[in-house]
Amino acid sequence: MASDTATNPGQSSATQRRTTSAISSSSSPPSGVAAQHQSASDDNNNHPAPTSQNNNVTTTQNNLLLPLRILLKLPAILTILLRVAIWPLVKVLNVTFPPKDFDGVHNSVAADRAARAFVSMFRQQISIVRPVLTSTTAAASSTGGSRDNSNNNDTANTNDGGVMEQYVEPSCPFTSRGYNATMEEITNNNRTNNSNHNPLLLIYLHSPLHSRGTQFIHNYLCHPQLLKLLNDNTENSVVKCFGASVHSADGQRLRDMMDVTSFPFMALLSVKSSGGSSTSNNNNTATMELLLRLESNQLFTIQPSQITTYLNTAITRHAQIIAEAEARRIQREEDARLREEQNREYQEALLADQMREIERNEREERERREREEMEERVRLEEAKEQSRLEDAKSILEKSGGEPPVGTKVGVARMRFTLPNGKKVDRRFHSSDTVEVLRAFLTLHFDESGVEIKNFGLSTNFPKKTFSEDDNKLTLEEAGLAPQAVVMVQDLDA
Repeated sequence: MASDTATNPGQSSATQRRTTSAISSSSSPPSGVAAQHQSASDDNNNHPAPTSQNNNVTTTQNNLLLPLRILLKLPAILTILLRVAIWPLVKVLNVTFPPKDFDGVHNSVAADRAARAFVSMFRQQISIVRPVLTSTTAAASSTGGSRDNSNNNDTANTNDGGVMEQYVEPSCPFTSRGYNATMEEITNNNRTNNSNHNPLLLIYLHSPLHSRGTQFIHNYLCHPQLLKLLNDNTENSVVKCFGASVHSADGQRLRDMMDVTSFPFMALLSVKSSGGSSTSNNNNTATMELLLRLESNQLFTIQPSQITTYLNTAITRHAQIIAEAEARRIQREEDARLREEQNREYQEALLADQMREIERNEREERERREREEMEERVRLEEAKEQSRLEDAKSILEKSGGEPPVGTKVGVARMRFTLPNGKKVDRRFHSSDTVEVLRAFLTLHFDESGVEIKNFGLSTNFPKKTFSEDDNKLTLEEAGLAPQAVVMVQDLDA
């Protein structure tokens, strides 16, 4: 029984230990026998022992890593529990403190409402201060007032001389649109007005709880010179004025963006588009450059006219920079236009040269072909003429030549009257054909240098003309024997 338990490799170590313990307690063999059984059991369990040791090590490692895993998941568990615990509190706070009209950075309706509220407040301050502008400025402000839908209060004032003067309330230079809409108008200005530069952005942040905020509006923003400067540049689309309360979403947003820590606050910015094509993302793609920054109670230590000078200087300097950049842009465009025109003229001249070269090559090729054709025709004519002379010589040789002098029988005497009036006499055999007469005349014209290639033969008595079909007729058959006068006509004349 002990040997069966020891030799079973599939039995677990715990079962083996229990079996061995039961055998030891029941039989209680001597120590030597127990030692022998233990040695045999160890020898037979050489293979299962390492597996049980690895399982023990793995179990120990898992027991050690379990607290670490729980610790790593603890933040996520705490976050979920915290959100569950805070959710009722958030609901209660939303009911207790509902969102205000001016809350929400991306709410265009609320942003426009906040801007209109600031413009209304600023107009009330203008009505309280009643700044006196010059007549031209007042007229311009009256025209600009219709743009902002302002209700100008016309009242009659009496000057020292007793003359009644009409008071015209200046218009508000600040826009009634929200910050996002204002930025979109600025960045789209180059497309709507065909301008390469955007208007400047003047930002004023008003703190209603500041002890001297209203005083700054009365003494500085409503100052005639500063108000005139802002209205004139706003009408000319040079400056876009945006004002907001820090209690609104746009005001708080600008406060964080500009890192404003003290009031009153004014800043003049240059807005540049970064090339974004989407108008909804203009605020994200636009970059701003700070030109002037005025803030804190130190503003009250300087005069309003000095602030006007600061703003005017910054606007003028920026206008000069824009003018220089525009001049450089125009110069670049002019240089590019000149280069393009020069390139076009060069291409046209090059094309004309190429066309002339093509025409010259074609003319030379045509002349070469004509010359070759002429040479070929001349060669063919010479070959034809040579062949005609050789044929004429062969015909004369076959005819046996001219009969000897004194021969009476079988001789035909011919007198040829040439086109130039010259007469040629020659004796032929009566059996010779008309073709022999033509061969003789062909050789005679060639030897005499007479340029007659195509000729005809005829007689007057009887009147008869010999064509190419009569070449095979003998002189007797043609009626030219024993003698005849043959007229030679140049058919090419």
